[in-house]
Amino acid sequence: MTPPTSLRDHIQKAVDDGVWPAAQFAIARHGEILAFESFGDARDGDRFCLFSATKPIVASLMWQLIGEGLIGLETRVAEVWPEFGAHGKDVVTVEHVLLHTCGFPNAALDDGGMEAWRLEWQPGSRYEYHATSAHWVLAELIHRLTGQDFRQALRDRVLAPLGLDRLELGVPVDRQADLKRVTATGKRSMEVLEALFGQPIDEAVLDADSARTLAVANDPELVTVGVPGAGAFSDAASVALFYQELLHNRAGLWRPDVLATATGEIRNTLPDPIRMGASANRSIGLIIAGPDDGAALKIPSLGVEVPLRPFGGAVSPRAFGHGGAGGQSAWADPATGLSFCLLVNGFDRDLLGDTERHAAIESRAAQWA
Repeated sequence: MTPPTSLRDHIQKAVDDGVWPAAQFAIARHGEILAFESFGDARDGDRFCLFSATKPIVASLMWQLIGEGLIGLETRVAEVWPEFGAHGKDVVTVEHVLLHTCGFPNAALDDGGMEAWRLEWQPGSRYEYHATSAHWVLAELIHRLTGQDFRQALRDRVLAPLGLDRLELGVPVDRQADLKRVTATGKRSMEVLEALFGQPIDEAVLDADSARTLAVANDPELVTVGVPGAGAFSDAASVALFYQELLHNRAGLWRPDVLATATGEIRNTLPDPIRMGASANRSIGLIIAGPDDGAALKIPSLGVEVPLRPFGGAVSPRAFGHGGAGGQSAWADPATGLSFCLLVNGFDRDLLGDTERHAAIESRAAQWA
């Protein structure tokens, strides 16, 4: 089957323009790959950093543990890990962690360790994206509940049973030769960013944040560690097949009611500051498209209005998935049975251009015939 010309051309243009040195996309349905193609200097055997598209994969192991009765959404983290409860964190539940409402979005491991973390606001009272912190907590819970390192538990319990050998969290140095290095590209528009966040922004802070993000994909030691909220590597086909399993559960890895909650129940409708205050639309590990709420990035001075509905805007309200820094995208739509993954290795600083590009690509993927 030949990819729609418009979808392929949008990806090829980004490669030709130097925005993405390499890219891959895959589309799947009925548990099979319909299309898989690499662009630029990528080979089909290359793997890309998923960045935050890693999060649902790690969360899927938590869904399994919930289905086995080892832990519940209402379980306080400190019930499993007493020391974590210091500094008022004894009220944090597993659901708070999975919904990014646990109250420590900016915490980092070098802040004295997770037990020393302090709350920035009361858990459950607001939503703010926890880029890495929440999933470090999940990794420790997985270790305490299974007795395994979180990377090995993920391999044994989810990835190996699904035959996803190319999808890996924590890649040893001797297996890193096929990983694509990520580079920053494009020009940052401070006007767009300040309109999005509604406040002045220090560009030096953004540069530092970008450097930390790129290190997750490029630093061999961090790649080996496998940052649980951002550090998985894969080809696009493997991710598309993972989402097919979330649609169909053919291997029976998840209890059906838990999987239905994860893929179909919005449990976080708090305002999302990155989406201009629109609903966060988060389930326990995924983003759900929901109805078109009209959320858009509006910059009157530039005459710009870009819709912010997830996954390109052409999917059904039931579509679920998660993106990642630098342009990674992965989702499935129960209405069509399609799953899609786009992986790139150019970290585009042009937020507006990147948003428009993804909307064009993903809307065409959603209409695959």
